[in-house]
Amino acid sequence: MNGETLYAWIAFSMYAMTIAGIAIWSRARARSMETFSVGTRTVSPYFVGLSLAANMASAATFVINPGLMYLYGWAGIVGYAIATPLGIFLALIVISKKFRSIGDRTRVITVPQWIGDRFGARSLTVYFSVLSLLQITFLVLIVVGLAVVLRSTLGISIETALLVVVGFTFGYIVLGGASAHILTNTIQAIIMIVVAILFITSGLEFFGGDGGGFFARLGEVAPHFGSATNPDSALFRDWFEVFAANFIIGIAIILQPHIISKSLYLRTERDVNRYLATAIIVATLFFAVLLTGLYARLTLGGEVLKPDMVIATYIVHEFSPPLRALIGLGILSAGFSTLEGILLALSSIFANDFLRSVLPTRLTESEEWKTRSLRYAKIFLVALAPITLLLSWDQILHPSISVALFAQNGVYGLFAATFVPVLFGVFTRRATKEMVFAASLLALGVHFGMYYGELTKYHNNPAVTAACALIASVAFMLIMMAFAKSTPQQPVPLERAK
Repeated sequence: MNGETLYAWIAFSMYAMTIAGIAIWSRARARSMETFSVGTRTVSPYFVGLSLAANMASAATFVINPGLMYLYGWAGIVGYAIATPLGIFLALIVISKKFRSIGDRTRVITVPQWIGDRFGARSLTVYFSVLSLLQITFLVLIVVGLAVVLRSTLGISIETALLVVVGFTFGYIVLGGASAHILTNTIQAIIMIVVAILFITSGLEFFGGDGGGFFARLGEVAPHFGSATNPDSALFRDWFEVFAANFIIGIAIILQPHIISKSLYLRTERDVNRYLATAIIVATLFFAVLLTGLYARLTLGGEVLKPDMVIATYIVHEFSPPLRALIGLGILSAGFSTLEGILLALSSIFANDFLRSVLPTRLTESEEWKTRSLRYAKIFLVALAPITLLLSWDQILHPSISVALFAQNGVYGLFAATFVPVLFGVFTRRATKEMVFAASLLALGVHFGMYYGELTKYHNNPAVTAACALIASVAFMLIMMAFAKSTPQQPVPLERAK
């Protein structure tokens, strides 16, 4: 171990011991499926807001997406750091209170359960439980991003880094559940804020001096590199692809189970305002980290790097060993925070929704079910760990442009399929279970049909295929409701939600 990696080892060891301690302390609080999934609902809304911001940022924001900015320029910033956040914040403000209110009345703890109870159909709960497995693709993105950073900062092999990331995170979530999740996310978000400021200020020199300004410098890199659209790129070729598609995706992003379900952690309507203000302010800072990809392109020069390796290279080039250790810790915090949220959501969905809907009622309504369901959730996590490892290793060996596209293709399909049931479930009583199921299938068909069928020049961009899927499914719902009977539909929540 040399002097440069010593700082990183000390920082990571202190971080790991702190998180492990919180998980062990929280174990006593995670004694039922509800407390494992959403905690005790006594956590400050400011902490929940920090947790949400940390979950939305993830390793994609701190490691993977800056690599795409490095590759394609300012157009990527307009798409990923302006259009997408605008969609996210708008949807959070519009949907969160209503979603929490309905969920609080029926005591739901997951998105599939919310949809099934809202439309009075356990079949929808099962269907969306299975679709939620698409989030595994995002798990892979985070694991790959964290493994690359760990390899660089700790000086270990990529295989060892993968094992550390998966084993550590899966382990402390199995122990602590949501109570550990909110507390660890709060610590992680604070570290991420410090690192975000370091990243954002690391390139301030490019905004002044004798180089003619920031955009003049970007324009010297390549044609269109400093423009709002980049016709030479694979993802940001025109305004529809840059702004419209990413804005629509931003709206849909909050319907991820580990994002929208954060509102279920809150006790009152008043808490929602504090939660939203905290999340939006901190998330805005995190999205600005994408500028680091442009700084890297202006700083590193030479041969163009692979996008997924850009930030690790930039850290080594730009920062001293102590700051590298801190930044590495911040990036790990960004990845672990989202990894926790997804693992918690998926395990809760498996035990609370899928198993509870397919197993005989005599088992799921028994007094023993609370203990059993918690055990099944933890068994699911143990089984998911090797699957995540194998898929992550495959992405390291056989990447496309970036692991980001692999993840986007999967989770954007989930966004598209879930959007209509939640949106229409919140804002209208006339939507029926048949309508939302058909709209969900249509969204999946359009998204994956365009992507794998290579339809239109946009087929390689999951943001565009998912945006088209969302537009098609919403249009379908509006047409179906226009021709449906005018009598409002008011599905009765399932018996288990009473």
